Amino acid sequence: MDRSFEGVVAVEHVTPEQLMNTVVVILAILAAIVAVDKAIDVFKKWRQPTKSVNEKLETDKRRLDEHEKAIRNLTEGQKVMCAGVVALLDHQLHNGNTEQMENARNDISKYLNGLIG
Repeated sequence: MDRSFEGVVAVEHVTPEQLMNTVVVILAILAAIVAVDKAIDVFKKWRQPTKSVNEKLETDKRRLDEHEKAIRNLTEGQKVMCAGVVALLDHQLHNGNTEQMENARNDISKYLNGLIG
C-alpha cells in the first residue's frame, strides 16, 4: 500500500459510528451558522426602533410647529377683532369716529381674507 495516504481512512473502513459523528459535526456547524444569523437579526431589530422613534419625533415636531403657527394666527385674529369691538364702542360713545371704524373694518377684512384665501 502507498504510504502517502496513511492518515486517510478508506471508504470501506468507515464505521457507522464515524459516519454518525461526521453528520453530527456538520449539523452542529449549520446550527452555529443559523444562531449567528439570528443574533445578527436581533441586532438589526434593535436598531429599527431608533429609526421609527426618530421619524415619529420629526412628525410630532412638524405638527407642533403647525399648531404654534395656528395659535399665533388665532392670537392675531383676536387682537384684530378686539380692535374692531373697541372701534364700535368708541363710535357708540363719541358718534363720529368714522376713520377708526374704517381702519378696524379693513383690519378685520384683511384678517378674514388671509385666513380664507
